[in-house]
Amino acid sequence: MKKKLIISLLVLLLVGSSLFAYTFPDFYYPLTSFRPISARTEAMGGAGLSTATGADAFFMNPANLASRRFSLYLPAVSVTVFNPKAIIDSGIIEDIQENEDPDTLATTVVNKYMGIVSAGRGEVVTTDVAMSFTGGGFGIGMQVQEQLHTYSTDGQLTSDKIIAEINAAASIGFGFRLDFIPEVLSVDVGATARPTYKAYSNKIGASEIINIADDDDPAQKFMSEYPVAAGWAVPIDVGVNVNLPVGFRVSAVARNLNGKYTMTQYEKSGDWVNEMMELLGSEAAYTGTSGATTEYEYTVPWTLDFGFGWIPELGGLGRLLRPSFAFDLVDVVTLAESMETDEDAYLNHIRAGAEVKLFSMVDVRAGINQGYLSLGVGFDLFVIHIDASYYWREYGAEIGDKPIDALTVRFNLGVDGR
Repeated sequence: MKKKLIISLLVLLLVGSSLFAYTFPDFYYPLTSFRPISARTEAMGGAGLSTATGADAFFMNPANLASRRFSLYLPAVSVTVFNPKAIIDSGIIEDIQENEDPDTLATTVVNKYMGIVSAGRGEVVTTDVAMSFTGGGFGIGMQVQEQLHTYSTDGQLTSDKIIAEINAAASIGFGFRLDFIPEVLSVDVGATARPTYKAYSNKIGASEIINIADDDDPAQKFMSEYPVAAGWAVPIDVGVNVNLPVGFRVSAVARNLNGKYTMTQYEKSGDWVNEMMELLGSEAAYTGTSGATTEYEYTVPWTLDFGFGWIPELGGLGRLLRPSFAFDLVDVVTLAESMETDEDAYLNHIRAGAEVKLFSMVDVRAGINQGYLSLGVGFDLFVIHIDASYYWREYGAEIGDKPIDALTVRFNLGVDGR
């Protein structure tokens, strides 16, 4: 029983903490500072610059705050599982339910999951927890995201690695509208500042995970032998909407302005853990000797996205049927450079989706992202909101290289703002 508890705690540690680090200063997603996974946005193919509302506006387009819509998330919790079909087919779930021998459970689960991992980058699971408020053009929120990535040079078990990452952010946004011709032409302008803290891990192999689980004190072993990198930045997003008649809107968003992170790499993750414990006013968790620290900087380059949206004005029919359509072209600066050598590069930058709200209670969504289909559904039950989406994302260099399926489920208690 004690062994099974240690294994369970190790899995929770891997999934739910930031006690991990790279031994090099690269971010896992070089062009991304921090962006939560939205079940609604993913179901619409990742599109929504012109249609995002509520907390999604913080990260999609702060100019949308100018709509002055009220939303309140207390809280919103999302869980995203990657490769869900492969996990079911592998029998991992049955092994966890039926395996009575804790001494072999960790090895069985790790080996089977690593068998799913293919060459290149990938994902295991992501959790997002947020509390936010928007209204009157203002917005404020707090977000925490935990991610478990994979990396493999050739897809073989001996080279498969796990990487963990945590992001914590406080978002402060403001948007306002300039009415040039009422009901005909108006412009929204908005900005979001996002103090962000990021910590991420070294590449940890399957055998290392099993060795940690077999140790008498896995937490101390991990904190004494594995490094962690952590640091902060205050990226800023700026957005603009041009609102046209009959619900048309054209949008542009510049992301990750001021995206320079001040980072520290800790030779022993226990030193970082103790700093966090001291910050929280708690006793030190790591009791071993201290290691060296190295400071460095990492800059996430700014990007420019364009979007087009249409929310038809259906009058009284809008209570029964409320459609919206979105089309985005992301990272157009990189796109312009890529088009010089690849005429089809634009396909990697296209996002498109649609949503239909029925009877103000049910949302049906679909979208296309780099040619892959996305589907989703949402239920609005007074102050309870549940969204689910199933979609594919490309993790290879080109479309078709490495598509990975994902399932996101979000629960939100509050007012959704749509």
